[in-house]
Amino acid sequence: MLTDLYIENIALVERLKLSFDRGMTVLTGETGAGKSVIVNALALVLGSRAEREYIRHGADRAVVEATFDLSRLPGKYKAEMATYAEGDRLVIRRDIQRNGSSKVRVNEVSIPLAKLRELTAPLAEILGQHANQMLLDEHNHLLFLDSFAGVLPLRDEVGQLYDNWQHKAKELARVLRERDQRQKEHELLQFQRDEIIAADIRVGEEDELQRERKILDSSRALMQSAALIQEMMDGEEQSLLALLRTVRKELDSMVAIDEHLRETADELAEVDYRLEDFRAYIEKYGGSIPDDPERLEAINQRLDEIYQLKRKYGGSEESILRTLAEVEQKLAENPDIDALIATLEEATQQAGNAYAEKATALSAVRTKAAEYLQRLVVKELAELAIDNGGFVCELSRQEVADGIELDGKTVQAGPEGLENARFLFSANPGEPLKSLVKTASGGEISRVLLALKSAEKKNNRRSHTLM
Repeated sequence: MLTDLYIENIALVERLKLSFDRGMTVLTGETGAGKSVIVNALALVLGSRAEREYIRHGADRAVVEATFDLSRLPGKYKAEMATYAEGDRLVIRRDIQRNGSSKVRVNEVSIPLAKLRELTAPLAEILGQHANQMLLDEHNHLLFLDSFAGVLPLRDEVGQLYDNWQHKAKELARVLRERDQRQKEHELLQFQRDEIIAADIRVGEEDELQRERKILDSSRALMQSAALIQEMMDGEEQSLLALLRTVRKELDSMVAIDEHLRETADELAEVDYRLEDFRAYIEKYGGSIPDDPERLEAINQRLDEIYQLKRKYGGSEESILRTLAEVEQKLAENPDIDALIATLEEATQQAGNAYAEKATALSAVRTKAAEYLQRLVVKELAELAIDNGGFVCELSRQEVADGIELDGKTVQAGPEGLENARFLFSANPGEPLKSLVKTASGGEISRVLLALKSAEKKNNRRSHTLM
């Protein structure tokens, strides 16, 4: 309990020392008399944030010192304070400088502010004029029940197990999505491989087909040109070969007279022989020119197929074949993702089971604690002039499609456990119990809060100061 409080240079207070006895102490005074200053000073030694504005005008620093008697503190809390306490006496001092610095000492040992808050939690608690607002948020009802039951460490453990379970479940879901994506990619690779293999692409085929198509497209023109050449070389009138032979005959007669023309005559004879071979080739070529519309259609279809594959796989026959090699290599790669999935499924199941076990244990404690809390609060309310009032801590679970299987039902799981808590209240006998948040007046909520705090103090055997 708080035995002494020393205040120096806080707000209007230059120096003030207060001593407290066991039981209830009431501070009275008009508005502005300084009651809130005392409460705010106590808040500083309990770990609240220090502001320069708290320092009295004209002073450079402020001091608050509180002395607590630990003799009636439960052993588990006293053990936590053994490092700092002198026997059953604990002195906490806050020094606040105008430059913004702040020092915390516990029995002359400096500690950080976070440690101060942790240390003073079982020593004192301040309920201000707006503290009853906490009861207007039903989410706080479960938190209060767990604090009353002394299972906040178990609740934290449940939260950690839930986070671990959800982490593994998310990892499993990610790997399952990855497997589905890989399956889709595998199916695409199989399709690409089958498509390229079925096309039976050969390097140089496109050029060959284009040349053949060019001939088929111009077959009639080629035939006409070949026939015209044959007519010009071997026709009945003024053919090239006939004229050449006439020239040869005249040249031979000239050679008989002048032997110097022999070489020229031989060269002309060679031209005659070559023209004869050319005529024979043109005749043969003209007879071999294809005129096949069906073949032309087949070539066009094949070229279209090659063009389609080129657009998809890189723009050339070589790139198509390279793509085939790459696809076959990827298909040959087969990471054992199923083994990883099996491992994650087992880990997720184990994490879920561990969570369910602890959450179920927490639920059992909550059920018993809720019944005990109800009896204590009703008794405390009677001492606060709410005779025959009704109070119930209602625990409920929400059925969902995807959650934890319990007693043949699938219930929602969360970091705080498996149930929600809601305080129900009635101020007068005969009235049905309804939501405290929706039905209680401001004064009734304040008294319910005091009853709850008193019940918590008795249940946890805490001798702390409630202000």
